[in-house]
Amino acid sequence: MSRITDEPMKGQRIKSQRTIAERAGVRWPSMARRTMRWVLRLPPGSRVRKAMLGRVARIAFLLWNRGDFALVPTLDDPEVETHITVGARMAVGLDEVYYGPEGHCRAMEVWNEAWREWDAEIDEVIEEGRNRVLIVARVYGEGAASGIRLDEWSAVRYTFREGRILRVDGAIDPNRDRVLDALAATAELRE
Repeated sequence: MSRITDEPMKGQRIKSQRTIAERAGVRWPSMARRTMRWVLRLPPGSRVRKAMLGRVARIAFLLWNRGDFALVPTLDDPEVETHITVGARMAVGLDEVYYGPEGHCRAMEVWNEAWREWDAEIDEVIEEGRNRVLIVARVYGEGAASGIRLDEWSAVRYTFREGRILRVDGAIDPNRDRVLDALAATAELRE
């Protein structure tokens, strides 16, 4: 009699959760960089650019949520800086700034370790220029140690150089306007 189990048999590979596009990006890193460069060269405000930026943002959140950082070194500029704030303060447990792709990954790992589970529902993708994009999302989660429930606004600004992420500025706050203020988003962007 055979037994069905969720555990892989010894020596059997676990099927990847990556989509075909994600697998291609990992297999051929230059393709991921060229695609991002192409998207950023589209005219700001165009429907195709907005759709592609929204899709890239959702894929990035899903990869981050899974702890899959394989594409980060490919998409990050070697000089990338990552800054995260909670309201007007530094996030507890996070450093003031993280440097390089390794630092960017570390910031995401620290976040993932703090939450048993979390998700982000993208509310808006705001183009602040050809090389700057602001992602506004509602973030939900449950604390790993405390069990505390998270239901707050988050905004992450990505600044690009030649299609690669040069700077990440993230903020989280219960109030949408305050999260935008933390990143100095202009009043016109909130309308």
